[in-house]
This record gives sequence, C-alpha cells and structure tokens, in this order.
Amino acid sequence: MANQAGSNPVIVLTKADTAEDAGLFQGQAEALQRDLPVIALNGRSADAVSLLRPWCGIGQTVALVGSSGVGKSTLVNTMTGSESDTKQKTGTIREYDAQGRHTTTARSLHGISGGGWVIDTPGIRTLYVSDVVDGIDTLFAEITELAPLCRFRDCTHAHEPGCAVQAAVASGALVADRVERWRNLLAENRHRTPVVSGPRGNKIVRKKKF
Repeated sequence: MANQAGSNPVIVLTKADTAEDAGLFQGQAEALQRDLPVIALNGRSADAVSLLRPWCGIGQTVALVGSSGVGKSTLVNTMTGSESDTKQKTGTIREYDAQGRHTTTARSLHGISGGGWVIDTPGIRTLYVSDVVDGIDTLFAEITELAPLCRFRDCTHAHEPGCAVQAAVASGALVADRVERWRNLLAENRHRTPVVSGPRGNKIVRKKKF
C-alpha cells in the first residue's frame, strides 16, 4: 500500500535490544522487497533519531504504522524529545499472549527534533488490500518481471508448461512460499477492488496489468 501511494517504505524493527540476533530479523525483512531499507533499533535510545535521520528532516513527514504494542508511540517520544506533559501515552505487552495493547486511539502530528514531522497512528488490527496492483508489482518485482517470459500470455503460474515463474522456483531462484503469497495477494486485491458501475447499471471493469 505504501508503494501504491508513492510513499517510501521503510521497515523499522523497534525492539532490537530484546533480540539475541537482530540481524537475523533484519535480513528476513530485507527479503520482502528489492532495495527495501530495514532499520533495527531500540525505540527508547537516542541513537534511534540518528538512524532514522535519512527519512526525517526539514520538509519531510513520516508516518508510523503497525500493530498495537510494536513501539510506535515510544519511538515518537524519542524522535520528538517530548517532555513528560507532552509525551504520547504508551502501553505494555500483555503477558498471556505477548500481544500489544491498543493505547493510541487517534492520529496525531508531532514535530521531530531537528526538523520534519512524524505522524503517530492507532495500531492496525486487520489490513486488507484493494486496488493496489501496482504496489504488489513493486513488492514482488522479481516475480512480475518473469511473468512476461511465460509461454502463455494468460499463464496462472501454477501448472502451465513453459511457465518462467515455476521454472525459477524449480531452479531455486525463487522461493515457492513467496510465489504463493504473491498469488494470494493478487487474488485478494481482485476480490476487494470495487467495480465501477456505468449507465443503466452496466459494469465498467477497470483494466489492470497482471
């Protein structure tokens, strides 16, 4: 969705200080998309500000999005240098299931120390994709670049002979699970993208590039 909106996605692993090997998680996150920046940090440390400086400065605005309890508001407090009376309210992780508590209930805009702005947002419980085919193409660029090489123009990349995507999976160049996630997201996107109705109720199907 960030790709579709024209934003610059950056994954921030906010609790690197709690992991024995944060680099392992960082590598897994970097594999999600080609040239995807991934920053591992301690959201309470002053070093977080310098690590995020390339995306924060005069004329720049960043939005923190993610599940409840991942440390968005804590990071906002660190980035803004807020005093106790202006700090964003933060919560703790529930002990019985290690899930975050829904603390932030509204979006808010804050000035970052040294310039720029940061938007704190409520935790996301469920996120569905709709009308984001270009964003999916960017996310799975290594797959969408192979699709035109298939023997059949309408290849589903599941069982057809001469499928370039399945050939890449067989050779080890592509991970089968990643292809399955790509296929599932495309299916969800098709299912949830609204169809515009024309005169007399005739449906106008938006042409999309798959």
